[in-house]
Amino acid sequence: MKTLSVEECQRDLAALDAADKLTESMRAEIDRFKDMNPQKLIKQSMGMLMSGNLSLEALGLPTNLFEQLEQLEKLNSVARAKYRARVVSDMNELNTIEDAPEA
Repeated sequence: MKTLSVEECQRDLAALDAADKLTESMRAEIDRFKDMNPQKLIKQSMGMLMSGNLSLEALGLPTNLFEQLEQLEKLNSVARAKYRARVVSDMNELNTIEDAPEA
């Protein structure tokens, strides 16, 4: 059985907090983008296409949007892997208990 330290747990909780903040930030950007006037958005994007100057910032999105999404995906991936390992460990422990001969 793997032993845990308080520091590892604190680090994992900090990573989950960071993922929550990133998720909240991404949700706000998505909501803001969804609330944009479609005609204004098309007009802006057409101007950007014609000029060849494509940028997220010109559309009202943060310039580091893709980096934030990548970081969020990494944090979520690690959290899912750790949670999956915990569930499998718990399941194996329960199976061991169930399979043990009764006294």
